[in-house]
Amino acid sequence: MNDNICIKNVTVSFTAKAGIVQAVNHIDAIFNSGEITGIIGETGSGKSVLGLSVLRLLAENSRVTGNIIYQDRDILQLPAQELNQLRGKTIAFIPQNTDTAFNPVMTVGRQIGEGAAYHHNIPQAAARRQAIEQLRRYAFQEPQTVAARYPFQLSGGMRQRALCAMSTALSPKWLIADEPTKGLDAIIRRQVFQLFHDLKASAGISVMLITHDLRLAEKLCDAIFVLYAGTVLEQGTAGEIFAGPLHPYTRGLINAQPHKTLTPLPGMPPSLIDLPAGCKFQPRCSCRKSICRLQEPPLQAINGRRQVRCWQYA
Repeated sequence: MNDNICIKNVTVSFTAKAGIVQAVNHIDAIFNSGEITGIIGETGSGKSVLGLSVLRLLAENSRVTGNIIYQDRDILQLPAQELNQLRGKTIAFIPQNTDTAFNPVMTVGRQIGEGAAYHHNIPQAAARRQAIEQLRRYAFQEPQTVAARYPFQLSGGMRQRALCAMSTALSPKWLIADEPTKGLDAIIRRQVFQLFHDLKASAGISVMLITHDLRLAEKLCDAIFVLYAGTVLEQGTAGEIFAGPLHPYTRGLINAQPHKTLTPLPGMPPSLIDLPAGCKFQPRCSCRKSICRLQEPPLQAINGRRQVRCWQYA
C-alpha cells in the first residue's frame, strides 16, 4: 500500500466579506514516504492552508476541491469516523503556536495521554504512564514532574518538545509540522532540528515541514516545494533548490536571508482576493516578459524531480 501523500489539483478558497480568498490554487504535489519535505514561501503563500487541508482542519468557511490520496483513499471524501481514526494515529499535526495548541486547564501529561485513551480505549492511569514514557523519549530529565505541570509552567522550548511528544505519541506514519521553530532562539532551534532528524532516522516518521526557516529546511529536508500566492513555483531536492534555484522568486527568498546578501524581495505579495493575471509573481519580477503578464506558465519538468513554473524555461 502506497504511503505517499498525493495532492491532486487541490484548490482551497474562503468566503470573506471582501470576496473569495483564493488561498491554494490547483496544486499537484507528491510527498514521498520516508522523507522530510519542506514547504517554503512568504507569509500568505498558502503553506499552512495546504498542510491543514490534508487533515481537513480548515475553518468552516473554506471550500476544498481536488483529491488528497493516502493509502488508496481520498482523505477529502472520508466519513467523519474514518477521518478521526486517521488524525493523530496515522497522520499527526503540530500547530505553529505552542501557546494555543495546549489546553491551558489540563496538565501536559493528561493531554499527551488523550490520544492513547481515545484510540486504544485504555484507562487514564495507563495513558498517563505512556505519556510519561513519551516525555522521557523527548529528553525530559524529570518526565513525571513535567507531566504534572500545566503548559504555562513550561518554557517555549519545553512546550515545543512536549507538543512533538503529544503529536507522535501514537507513532504516526506522517507528521505535518507548521512552523516548528517560530519564535525560538538559536539554541532551541538546534534542538528542534535534532528532534526532527531523530524522528525520521529512528522512528521512521515522514514529515511535511512548513517553515519560514530556510536554514532549517536546507539542512533537514530531502525535498522542497516553493509556494507563492497558493501556487507551486518550484520543486526539487533540497540540494538542488538551495544550490541552484531556478525561479526568480526562489532566488529572492534565499538571497533575503541574513547569512546571504540580505536583499529583500521587491514589492508585496498579491491580494488573494484579486490575483494578478498571468504569472502570479510577474508584478515583482525583474525578469518578466510580455507573456508573463498574459498567461500563467505551466510547471515544467527540468530534470528528474526538478520542476519550475517560469516562462524562462518553457
